[in-house]
Amino acid sequence: MKLIYKRVLLIALLILSTGSLSVYAYYHQDGSDVSQYMVARDGSDDYDRLFDNENFKTFTIHFEESVFENMIQTMQTHFDLYGDYIDNTMYPVDVTYTDSTESFTILSVGFRTRSSTSRNLPRTTDWRGRDVYHQTSFQLQFNETFDYLDQTNLHEILKTREVFNLEQLNFEYSQLYEGDYDQAMISEAFTHYLYREAGLIVANASYGLVYLEIGDTLVPYGFFTFIEPIDSEFLKDNFKSDLALDYGDLYKITDVQTEGDLGLDFADYLGINTDTQRYTYSLRNNTLDGTRRTFDSFTGFIDNINNQEYAQTHLDTLIDVDLFVRYLAIAFLVGNTDDIRYNFNNYYLYFDVYDQQATFIPFDLDSSLGFGKSLDLTGIYTTKWSIDYNLETTSPLVRLIFESEVYYSLYQSYLQEFIDTFFQYQEFYDMYIIAKDLYQDILINEGHLGNKTFDIRNAAWYFTTKTNSVLSELQ
Repeated sequence: MKLIYKRVLLIALLILSTGSLSVYAYYHQDGSDVSQYMVARDGSDDYDRLFDNENFKTFTIHFEESVFENMIQTMQTHFDLYGDYIDNTMYPVDVTYTDSTESFTILSVGFRTRSSTSRNLPRTTDWRGRDVYHQTSFQLQFNETFDYLDQTNLHEILKTREVFNLEQLNFEYSQLYEGDYDQAMISEAFTHYLYREAGLIVANASYGLVYLEIGDTLVPYGFFTFIEPIDSEFLKDNFKSDLALDYGDLYKITDVQTEGDLGLDFADYLGINTDTQRYTYSLRNNTLDGTRRTFDSFTGFIDNINNQEYAQTHLDTLIDVDLFVRYLAIAFLVGNTDDIRYNFNNYYLYFDVYDQQATFIPFDLDSSLGFGKSLDLTGIYTTKWSIDYNLETTSPLVRLIFESEVYYSLYQSYLQEFIDTFFQYQEFYDMYIIAKDLYQDILINEGHLGNKTFDIRNAAWYFTTKTNSVLSELQ
């Protein structure tokens, strides 16, 4: 009986002590309550509302004036040293998200400007000494730990924190190209929708309004596209891990050094990005804290696809061919020339953790649907281009598709299927009208930065001309 009593007492003490530890975990070393930094919300529901294009959304970014000033000075120093504003320092902000039904604030979020081509100083001073604000693309990092010491309570809370089931979120302002805004405003988000409808593994995207609150100054910052990042959380949502919960290698390919054509001349352009060095073929995970020096999955893939005899008979083991052919079809329809097929740019390759098969993941879809960067210097945005391709100047991966009767036939069938089912102007127009009704009056009345008025521009012409051109070739 005494033994039983002692066991009950020990269990009670254990429960009490565990509870005390969990309560203690809510406090910082200085005694302040850190539970306010937690996010006790249903991330799945928040994610769905964030990427619901019929849901009105705003983000307000709260800066301390000293933090904002520090960011401006650091970016200017980087420009003076390197000739650009590509400084990736994270700055602490608080963020308030509001939509049609919900509103909440997240404390101590990381903020940094982003992008190579659309990164600006957020604030300058004019000749009369007045502050002038400018839109720039940026990123929110929800699990940024800043300088908090490892294993402290606040560090442990922040390092695993997610909002919207995401560790970070990217923001791009309404595209400005050669002095002109994309007045349709929704083109990039709609192109993400088209890629998803085509069956691709691609980031989700939506849009809404952004405000900057800098000290006591509120800046209506304009209309932005919100884009899901392609990172570790993206891998968890779209791929299977091994038994140790590890994932395969993820490489980001851009033309930052040279064209990312997957040719054999790649060794000097492959590596892990640092603050001062960026690679065309950049490993994004499994980096061993930046110390990794072997990239077997990628180098083996390059060697194999450039061995024409081997690749022709083993391509379906080297890459998910069906997804890649779907990509080639929908990318041609939207007229995106800043990609692997034309400009050798803007895609990821993920290598399966077990069999090393690659999956092609496109990104940066802002030049599309009759607007933006285009290699078609005639000004008709590839609407008259042939569905075929000049195989003398293409990536070996693209060449393998177009030289195969089976895969080329599949490519043609997807062009036809996508036109018949979802690549249609009415789909674009419906999304455009909803966005215009939700945001245009506020953009105008509050004097937001950037483009304020929606216009359908040349979208109807683009869909009609592109569709007719493709159908005439298929027939």
